[in-house]
Amino acid sequence: MEDAFFSQLDGNAVRELLLRTELRHAALFAVSDTLRIERCSDAAQQLSGLHPMEELDPFLSGSTRNILLRCINTQSACTAEEDIDGTVYTVEMIPHRGGALLAYLRRDRAAYDGSLRVIQDKSSRYLGALMAEAEQVEDPALADGLRRQCMRLYRLLTHSDLLHDPLLTEQLSLRRCDLSALCRDAVQQAETHAPAGSAKFIVQVPEHADALIDARLVRTAIYNLLTNALRVTPEDGEITVSLTDTRDFVTIAVADTGPGLDPAKFDDLLSGWRRTTSMDDYWALVRGGTPLGLGLPLVNQIAQAHGGRLLLTQREGGGSVLHLCLAHLPHTLEDDLFRAPTIIEDGYTVEEIEFSIME
Repeated sequence: MEDAFFSQLDGNAVRELLLRTELRHAALFAVSDTLRIERCSDAAQQLSGLHPMEELDPFLSGSTRNILLRCINTQSACTAEEDIDGTVYTVEMIPHRGGALLAYLRRDRAAYDGSLRVIQDKSSRYLGALMAEAEQVEDPALADGLRRQCMRLYRLLTHSDLLHDPLLTEQLSLRRCDLSALCRDAVQQAETHAPAGSAKFIVQVPEHADALIDARLVRTAIYNLLTNALRVTPEDGEITVSLTDTRDFVTIAVADTGPGLDPAKFDDLLSGWRRTTSMDDYWALVRGGTPLGLGLPLVNQIAQAHGGRLLLTQREGGGSVLHLCLAHLPHTLEDDLFRAPTIIEDGYTVEEIEFSIME
């Protein structure tokens, strides 16, 4: 866990680096103009065997050293390649406070990440064009449906990326947040945007529960749990949202009165598309109301990035209880980390987009 690495970097340099590589896969160094290491990530220490205050120079090949000096002297981004113990790395260099930021990324990962960014960029452009075309449709209901389907596809692309390469705690944008208020707001939005005749919500949360979280991701996790609960709970059923806060963890529990999840299959449900379930068994679970999309795996990844996990228990009287457990992270992790913006269609709120999956 990198307590202070990103919090002490210049935001513009991190933005530039994010355009070139995926930080979660990179060994990261921040060096001065004399090539002294000012700070480095755990991955960088493991790769190089070096620590802050040591010189990076002995680790560099002659050509990479020259390119790095050019980056610093000209204050322009540069790229190099390094062969380290038979593994080829792409090295992205960004000017930073008189020195430079370096990101060592295995070349196979660099190729994958570059391709993924192209796919996401192209998909976003196509979806944006489709939503613009939807504005020309005269039937309001049809236009509304087209736009929602586009946002569902965008949401799927985003979730798939997070599941393939889970976020690390060091990459979260952590802020102090009142989780009780977040739960109450989530339920209010669920009641507003859920289909008519949906189950009744019961909220049992304390007046205030403070925690250091990435509010956008935790909100996404809560909405996914509410979405699943609404899908499996009959109209005359109940969904209870509760919150417990201990010294080590804060837990948001969503209890439904649906048919209940099979605990023996729960770990398989959290594995996303990598599950080994046969197609016949898969469709049998779907017909039984089991949520087999990317929602639960995503919730678990968000919980793990916050030092916790998604857990399942059986509700007394029938149904399931899903527990979103989040660790109380140390206050030193609160920072101003850069996050790439999520593209949200202006005509819809985040809540409408999250709950459109139910329709």
